[in-house]
Amino acid sequence: MNLDLVPFAGYISDDSDFYGTTKPRKKLESRSKKTTTKQLVQRWDRDRATHPAASISVASSDTVERTLYNRLEGVSTARQLNETVDEFLKRLPPRTTITSNWIWVTCPILKGKGKAAEPIHAPELEESPEEMMGRARALLSQFAAEKERLVSAHENSTQSTITRKSGPLRERLREDILDLAVSSGITNGKWMLFPKPEDVNRVWKLVAEAVVDGRLGDTAKVAPADPPDLFSAIQKQKASHLVCVYTSDFSDLEDVRRVLEELIELGLAPRAADGAIYYKTDVYTYLDIDSSNSYGLKASLYSSKDIIGLSKTTKQAHSSKRKQQTLTSMLGDSKKRKT
Repeated sequence: MNLDLVPFAGYISDDSDFYGTTKPRKKLESRSKKTTTKQLVQRWDRDRATHPAASISVASSDTVERTLYNRLEGVSTARQLNETVDEFLKRLPPRTTITSNWIWVTCPILKGKGKAAEPIHAPELEESPEEMMGRARALLSQFAAEKERLVSAHENSTQSTITRKSGPLRERLREDILDLAVSSGITNGKWMLFPKPEDVNRVWKLVAEAVVDGRLGDTAKVAPADPPDLFSAIQKQKASHLVCVYTSDFSDLEDVRRVLEELIELGLAPRAADGAIYYKTDVYTYLDIDSSNSYGLKASLYSSKDIIGLSKTTKQAHSSKRKQQTLTSMLGDSKKRKT
């Protein structure tokens, strides 16, 4: 038996009674020899006349009414279903729009009439962000205490020695935070773009159109213009506007790379030799982990160079196990992460 063609190789082997045991097999062979083809046809016609097949009417899929769903419907700073992308961009151009909120766009989702929107994660399996943040901050406090003990134990050592010895503690902190985020369902992350004010409307238009068309992640946002300084005669222009292009799961490297490659195709992200953009998890944002954080953590999880540098086999990996192996190789994690 060729087990390569059998999807249940762990259950079927050459020792299996695939055709039945000896006794029933001989009985069936004997019955087969005593029955002619003509007898089988006559029996089939008689049975069909006695038990006619039930008529089944199959409704066309076109009869199911479909409707678009926007989970940010009613949010004044988000694109609404009753406006085109151009109308949305005209209503809220990021270069000149002054608001305390981000400007948002989401990919409209097709839903059957009357169906509720499906959440990205199952709420009953998740912690709230507040609960998860409490546990994550406890990890940060634990790291700070352990580092303080390490510094006290090596008070006569150089700073480079302290940094080297605290490296394993920092790596464990990062892994523990990411493990906690995944197990809690707080897995959103975003590629970050920083267009200058004179270019932000163009960049945001490309992002918004691609999100609505389903070519990027399901959500993106852009920082609006700064309010005027009422106490200054000279108004400072914003240096750049942050644009965040989201993916729903930072551990899904296939999707993270797919979105990056689309950004490259749109001319919004550099190729590996031309620079880099960075991907940050929401859990780091919630914890205020920026480039100057006191824990020494990198503020971003990936750079575009990291993702572009992955092998072609990684790009073609589809199983969660393979995705996990890839994430592990990038993050140096020896533990299994829930995906």
